[in-house]
Amino acid sequence: MSLVFVAVVIVMAGLAIAVVLLVPATTSTTVEIHFDAPVQAVWRVYTDFESQPNWRSDIDQVEVTDDKTAWTETLKSSGIVVRFRILERTPSSRLVLQTGADGKFEGRFVAEFREQRGGTTGVFTEETTVLGVAPKVMRILFFNQRKFIEEFATEAKAEIKRRESSEVRQ
Repeated sequence: MSLVFVAVVIVMAGLAIAVVLLVPATTSTTVEIHFDAPVQAVWRVYTDFESQPNWRSDIDQVEVTDDKTAWTETLKSSGIVVRFRILERTPSSRLVLQTGADGKFEGRFVAEFREQRGGTTGVFTEETTVLGVAPKVMRILFFNQRKFIEEFATEAKAEIKRRESSEVRQ
C-alpha cells in the first residue's frame, strides 16, 4: 500500500469521526401539514394506535397495554421495537408522547390539531436524542425526521379517506 492511500484513509476516518462527534445527539423537527378532513377524523386516525399496522407501511405489529396509555410498534424493515407512552391527551387538539427504543434513542412527539381552511392543520414536533455513536451514525445515514413525519401524514390522509368512504357506504 502506498503512503498516500494510508494517509487518505486516515484523513477520511478522522473526518467521519469528527462529523459523528460534532453532530448533536438531540434533534428537533417541526412540520405543519394540512388535512382535507374534520379535526375529529384526523384525531381518530392519529390516536387509533392498534389499527396502524393496517395502514402504515413501516409497521409490522402494535401491542397496546390494557389501559391504552402505552404501546410498542415493531418496525418492518429493522425489527426494532419502539416504545410509546401518552404524556398528554387533549381530545381533538393535542397529543404528547414519550418515545424510545432501548439503547438507540429516546424522545418526545407532539401533535397539535386545529380546524382551519375547511379542514385541519396539524403541527407535529418530534424531538429525538440518539444514545451512542452507532445510533447517531444510523440517524445521519438513514433517518430524516421531516420525511418520517410527512410520510406518516400521507398514510394517515389515505386512511382518513378510506374511513370516510367506508362510512358513506354504510
